[in-house]
Amino acid sequence: MLLDSHYHFDFLQGTELRRAFLREIAAREVRIVAQTLTPSSFVELVRSADELAMDDVPLPDWSLGFHPWRIASREQAEAELQVFAAAVESTRFIGEIGLDFVPKRLEQAPRELQLWVLRRVLELVVDAAASTSRDEPYVLSLHAVRSAGAVVELLEELRVCEANVVPVFHRFTGTSDELTALIRLGGSISVHPQMFETKRGRHYVQQVPAERLLLESDLPVGPVYVDADAELSETAAAAAQELADALSSTLDTLTALCGDTVAADVATTSQRLYAVSPC
Repeated sequence: MLLDSHYHFDFLQGTELRRAFLREIAAREVRIVAQTLTPSSFVELVRSADELAMDDVPLPDWSLGFHPWRIASREQAEAELQVFAAAVESTRFIGEIGLDFVPKRLEQAPRELQLWVLRRVLELVVDAAASTSRDEPYVLSLHAVRSAGAVVELLEELRVCEANVVPVFHRFTGTSDELTALIRLGGSISVHPQMFETKRGRHYVQQVPAERLLLESDLPVGPVYVDADAELSETAAAAAQELADALSSTLDTLTALCGDTVAADVATTSQRLYAVSPC
């Protein structure tokens, strides 16, 4: 069983497409963690679970997120954080959250506003994690673009890793020093195929202890519809195969870079954090 720790399931448009996709990935022995971009979208997705339920087909693990790209204003953020606070005890998977300090993003959500939102999110998670079993940690999926150091500093300040919380940086693009700081803190990374396209990215996955590695696709890249010229089953199968191929290719490349035992390490970590067992 391969686990995609970062999949945007709500980008699949319509209940029937989502049901068909879940059948297709189950046939390929793939599980997904369904990241969301706002607390409101998380609530909507979870409400659809009854419509998606099928015998012998696992539902995704629902992840409660507030993406920095979706912070529109202080007032909007306050409203979404109220939704987050109400939902945080309904799942132990949190994401996509984080910071994005690219100039274009800072024009929409200034640095201080992003930091305020992430601080509040982490405070709510730490409070919720205090009452959970050590065998069932809260798991964060963190977006950090030009901001990895700031995210690590906030994790340290709030003592997140001393709580029952595991931070996972998705598609890590920080500096080597920032990655070292994350590892020392106890964090992990989820490996995206694009990390292998640069010498720095390949070095990073070798720098991280194998038991701190997970797989991710960050798919789909945008909304997926069933168009007039395609069958529902074809669209679902294509999306599922793209996902399975991305995960398998990533694991193959990790094995070539890190050795034959890395697949077992990734499987063990997936089981420990997400209770996903290999077949």
